[in-house]
Amino acid sequence: MTSADSPLPARRLRIRRSAAITGAAFVAWLTVAPLALSLIVEQPLWSVLSVALGVVLLCVPLGISMWAWRSGVDVTTDGIAIRGMFTTREIPWRLIDGFATGNEGVQAILADQSQVKLDPLKPENLPQVLEIGGQELRAGSPAEDGR
Repeated sequence: MTSADSPLPARRLRIRRSAAITGAAFVAWLTVAPLALSLIVEQPLWSVLSVALGVVLLCVPLGISMWAWRSGVDVTTDGIAIRGMFTTREIPWRLIDGFATGNEGVQAILADQSQVKLDPLKPENLPQVLEIGGQELRAGSPAEDGR
């Protein structure tokens, strides 16, 4: 098989939350860990309550860092996948009519005129998103064109 016969590699854009969230969660874990471990080991309150509170205190920063690492938007040639901590919603390109930008970020406008927020996606990423999807960038309204 020659290089001319090989299929084109699938293009993909992964947009995730800032790594600063994970760093802040790690610092929070470092500051909470001594209190949580002392609650678990010393059990100053009722034993079950102390252990439960200690485990929760250890798990909250871990959960926040997992959420920041997992949630985001994946753009492929097939469509857009919106990932949450435990869920994924895939939207094929044929169902997307356009994109809207504003103070709240970027929203995908679907064929039924509903909007889906693409949370970590920024307006600066839209040309890349449209290029991967094989779409073209068009002006938003005729007023912008001077008509």
